[in-house]
Amino acid sequence: MSAIRLFAASLVLMLVAACSGADLADPDVRFSLEMIPQHRQTVQLAEMAQGRAFNDWIKSTAFAMKTQGRADVQMMENWLSMWEVAAPPAGARPIGPGNVTDAEFVKLRDLTGAAFDRTWFALMSRHLEASMVTARVVVAVGDHSPTADLARRLVRDQEEMVAEIGRQLA
Repeated sequence: MSAIRLFAASLVLMLVAACSGADLADPDVRFSLEMIPQHRQTVQLAEMAQGRAFNDWIKSTAFAMKTQGRADVQMMENWLSMWEVAAPPAGARPIGPGNVTDAEFVKLRDLTGAAFDRTWFALMSRHLEASMVTARVVVAVGDHSPTADLARRLVRDQEEMVAEIGRQLA
């Protein structure tokens, strides 16, 4: 992600939280503000598999990722609403290293079959690793037990998924 896009994404998140009474430093609020765009990107990657993926594991996993990702976003949006914090806008991109860039999405969109599968595996693995960093932080320092429960589930599920990606590539 370019420095300008990263700055813009950070600014959007700060403005969203500034318009509320929430403390931007609260790790539970930060988790939801950061993880919602992260999950939306996961759903976007999963949606791209439809009609492009050759690998059966990608096809079945992508469906589950879309369903679970959307449910998780709704849950985090509900928490933000409870905390009187506006959710990140629909176009907000995840911040930080490891997330999929616009150029990578364009490249992936043009691929099908085995080439799509290899690229998807690499992007999804990197994307999930970035997500686990955010989740581990909130487990360590957050106060909201439902957020910690979600974060622990994400780490567990994503560790399993990254391991399975490794097996699929072997």
